[in-house]
Amino acid sequence: MGIVIQYVANYAPWIYAICGLVALYQLYRIWLVRGERKQAVFSLEREKAVHDTYSIFGVALVLLVVMGFTYFVSTTLASAVQPLVRDALQPAPALPFMLTPTNTPLAVTPTASPTLAPDALASAGGPEDGGTPTPPAEAEELATVEAAAAAETAVAEVSTPEPTATPAPVVLAPSCADSRAALFRPGQNEVVRGVVNIIGRATHESFQYYKIEYAPGANASGGFVYLTGGNNPVENGVLASVDTTALGNGEWTLQLVVVDQTGNWPPPCQVTITIQN
Repeated sequence: MGIVIQYVANYAPWIYAICGLVALYQLYRIWLVRGERKQAVFSLEREKAVHDTYSIFGVALVLLVVMGFTYFVSTTLASAVQPLVRDALQPAPALPFMLTPTNTPLAVTPTASPTLAPDALASAGGPEDGGTPTPPAEAEELATVEAAAAAETAVAEVSTPEPTATPAPVVLAPSCADSRAALFRPGQNEVVRGVVNIIGRATHESFQYYKIEYAPGANASGGFVYLTGGNNPVENGVLASVDTTALGNGEWTLQLVVVDQTGNWPPPCQVTITIQN
């Protein structure tokens, strides 16, 4: 039933046009019947003219009923059943569940045992400070250990390379072929996490609804699945809020499609994002 109502709403202009043509033809018939009644001589001719007049008024009444019913369906019923029709034609699929890879812990780097510096040894005190004097053999052994530790530290500093920072991907505004279907954020190659607001424009001279679809990979050319949508046009605002944890980490392509009253749409707008939760 909902599909029939949507069909009547889509072709309402044609129904009005046909009713208008029929009404013009009935006006022409009234003009002919009036002429026949004026020229009628016999009662049988007058009765025929009266019968034709009644049939014209009957057709006019039917036209009024058809036009009123079409107006009610296209304005009231169509807006009420439109979400049901869209869900019936293209139901929202369950979001895929993807395992999130776990990070591998880094290996533990052994640290060198701390050694006493010469200043610390001196602070231990000598005979004049009341401390215990260091024998010459132990002083030579401590000096050898300190020299070996300093050499190991120098070698470690030279041999350990500095970590190289991975450059972040460049975020660019999506390039859209039609300004009526445009995405502004997230940008091209932008890294997102958690709940993300999709900001853009979804307008049309004969707007019906818009939808946001998704597909795995970068710059996907097919295999898009319905994600969310709306029944009202949006001008530089939030089109939808998406929980990226349901999609899984990796590269995804989002696509905005604006559908008009005839079921057609301008070229969609696509953007590739990288999810890292």
